[in-house]
Amino acid sequence: MTGNTYENDNCRCWASFWDGVNQAGNRKGPMTPGFWNHMAQRYERGSSKEKEESRLKKILEFITSSGLQIKGAEVLDVGAGTGSLSIPLAKLGAQVTAVDFSEEMLKKLQARAQEEEVTIRTILKSWEAVNLDEEGFRNKFDLVIASMTPAVRNPPDLALMLEASKGFCYYSGWVNRKWDKSYYSLYKHLFNEEFKESPHGFYLPFMYLYMLGYRPVITLMQDEWKSNETIDEYVETASGFFSTTKQIDDQIKKQIREFITPHAPGGIYHAQTQVITGMMIWNMKERNIQT
Repeated sequence: MTGNTYENDNCRCWASFWDGVNQAGNRKGPMTPGFWNHMAQRYERGSSKEKEESRLKKILEFITSSGLQIKGAEVLDVGAGTGSLSIPLAKLGAQVTAVDFSEEMLKKLQARAQEEEVTIRTILKSWEAVNLDEEGFRNKFDLVIASMTPAVRNPPDLALMLEASKGFCYYSGWVNRKWDKSYYSLYKHLFNEEFKESPHGFYLPFMYLYMLGYRPVITLMQDEWKSNETIDEYVETASGFFSTTKQIDDQIKKQIREFITPHAPGGIYHAQTQVITGMMIWNMKERNIQT
């Protein structure tokens, strides 16, 4: 949608700014399939079932508050991961297509779908590489979702969402994230400088949508995420996140291992992360054209 006749100077200015914000970490760490293939092996481990059910209930209530009828709806889940939204939506009667660039994530999704006895079409592809016309996706879906995913990280990615939807779009992302305290100490130990928080992107698509004339409904959630990681997992995760700004080699990984081992009794590190996430939903049929 960038560059179309509905954009004004504000939109183009914001799109340029958004592109610039994300350049540093593009194609590195969490922006790569390899990182998420690694994460897939432990993505659901240690999570509280009650907490996940409560979170899911909030999301589904937020989506249905828009007036969307899930049963029978055509849904596209962009960056679907292991199916945390795809599978519940399919169980509620939606016809779900899931796209992700991580083969291991989609394998998890397919296994879960089989266990839950639901049918979900999966596509192993980076979202930016999807051709809407070849896939038959243009203006096809009643709901297009991008939930806590690196798949939608710039204006062209968001444009694909808008162009695939004939009804609603849902997006969720970081408002703020306070990493586990070990990350800050480790970064200072490795690089002799303070760990700099990367920009949290929820405001970027919101502002762009607003300038395009959409009026997303927003809700925020504050939470604490806990995870139990083996030393090997911690090394790979920390390496992946740090690689967005630093060169990580085997020597750095060795230092990460030496740093975290004393803090991981029994070979397990217990991580705690403070987060604020934002959700927004908007109707593609409701738009105030700005000039």
